Amino acid sequence: MKIITWNVNGLRTLKEFPSYLTNLDPDILCLQETKISRTQLGNEIAKFSNFYSFFNHPLDKQGHAGVATYVKKTCCPYFVDLHTDNLDSSREGRAIATYHKQKDGNTLVVINVYVPCAYPEEGDKYEKKIRFLEKLKVHVKKLTYENNHVVVAGDLNVKTSIIDSAEAFENRNDPKFLTEWYSARDKVIFKSMLDDSLVDTLRYLHPKKQECYTCWNTQLNGRANNYGTRIDYILVSKPCTGLIKSCSIMSDVTGSDHCPFAAVIDFSCIIPSKTIPPECTIFYPELHGKQTSLSGIFLKRKADLSVHEKSSNISHTQHAKKRKVSGGQIQSTQTRLKFSVKRDTTFQKSQDAFKHIETSKTSSDREGSTSTVSVKSLLTGLPPPPLCSGHHRAASLKTVSKQGPNFGKRFYCCSLPIGPSSSKSSRCNFFKWLEK
Repeated sequence: MKIITWNVNGLRTLKEFPSYLTNLDPDILCLQETKISRTQLGNEIAKFSNFYSFFNHPLDKQGHAGVATYVKKTCCPYFVDLHTDNLDSSREGRAIATYHKQKDGNTLVVINVYVPCAYPEEGDKYEKKIRFLEKLKVHVKKLTYENNHVVVAGDLNVKTSIIDSAEAFENRNDPKFLTEWYSARDKVIFKSMLDDSLVDTLRYLHPKKQECYTCWNTQLNGRANNYGTRIDYILVSKPCTGLIKSCSIMSDVTGSDHCPFAAVIDFSCIIPSKTIPPECTIFYPELHGKQTSLSGIFLKRKADLSVHEKSSNISHTQHAKKRKVSGGQIQSTQTRLKFSVKRDTTFQKSQDAFKHIETSKTSSDREGSTSTVSVKSLLTGLPPPPLCSGHHRAASLKTVSKQGPNFGKRFYCCSLPIGPSSSKSSRCNFFKWLEK
């Protein structure tokens, strides 16, 4: 049986998801961070000729978390648990368990899980992660005690060993770092869960293999130098250790800041259930209506906008005639300068500054006020970027996106991707604030 786990960081961003599903060819596919509500789900994501899909949607935070399990019809589960022993009490859609009958009489339980991401300094958020891991540990121990074959697959947001983190590996000779690293409570709970009930498939087959990363910082282009972390796992209950045949990190599969991780486990033949669990998306009534896909939704919205545009065409025309150009300035109720807070930016010629102009109508615009952009400022652009100290290359311009006293401030840093400090192809430590 081929089981794959993948944090997709937004299922709707995978425009060719059917192709991904075909090429990956899993028996069971566990997705995390689907970030899709039930109302946003369409047939092109939910329904396939040879798969059943089961979603645990985020209820309280739209566009946040969410998990989905795709199961080949030949492995149809007889039971699906969206509550998973109250693991997901936050209603964020963080776990699904599918139960499968095996020909040898055993029951296989596959738990698809997305553990909250949090660090010790984050207070209540970290405590939430700790509670989640503790519940998961208890639940897995209960299932194994009942002689079930258990698989835990997903993004567990825990790095257990220093070889599972590029940053930690660089600090492996720092005693203070190592003490703090191994004493973190999430690592202690996770290690205890492994000691009690589960086996890490990758470390069982490759106990000392380095650079087995499954997640990278996309803003720092960490994937280019494979400077990342391993936080995506497929774990199996200890009695199944001998059934682990192979595993692979599919780092060539793009589309997310994570890549898929696969394990082949020699479970005895699954007996597909003759009754499809009611949680399956084929029973969603909204997927049987006329508007059954995301493309249908977009087409309907486009039609609605077209009608709106026709009805308001005259008023827009009259409004445009009132616009004036005077004193070397462009006056507009719809123009403002936009800078990205997430994407890397490099120096561009002054005419490229126009690419950053976005039209939008603010509440103050509606009240009759106007925003003014100087023609001279657009043509002048930014000064040439400084050269980084490590490579003497033009630095990249970035913007602080983290909330705090420096939020929104712009700075220069090395344009190369993050990587090992010993590598000349890695980003140097150059940093300089943009002068106003």
